[in-house]
Amino acid sequence: MKSALAAGLACVLLAGCYRYQPLGSVDAAMPPTGTAVQVRLTTSGATSLASQVGPDILYLQGQIVSADPDALTLAVTRSETARRIEIEWKGEQVTLPRGEIASVEQKKLNVGSTVLIGGLAGGSVVAAYALFGTGGSSTTPVTPPVIGHQ
Repeated sequence: MKSALAAGLACVLLAGCYRYQPLGSVDAAMPPTGTAVQVRLTTSGATSLASQVGPDILYLQGQIVSADPDALTLAVTRSETARRIEIEWKGEQVTLPRGEIASVEQKKLNVGSTVLIGGLAGGSVVAAYALFGTGGSSTTPVTPPVIGHQ
């Protein structure tokens, strides 16, 4: 039972629940290389960057490749249109002028939600074990019947 419980909890904790937390002013945000972020473009930024990111793209998610006072360069993993249509990327790099960025948010582990989901998953594993047992294995040996002489 301990191994099943540990495996269930490990899966939940590895998946985790994440949220995006604002990094403050776009002009001052200097996230370190490798930081997972979500960038929201301005309306004019979405229009001027359409040739690089696609039409109607409002959000870009990815890791920071570089940050300087003039621009952020992202290795993009996902984009989202104003209509909430998501598009997967393969890490293509896009340089975003700071004037075209409305906000920058950093991806953070949401500890409360992760613990809640982990508790529910762990409770489910324990309940399933209590309900269904060990899956039919037995520690008591089975003795074949003795056939007598006639």
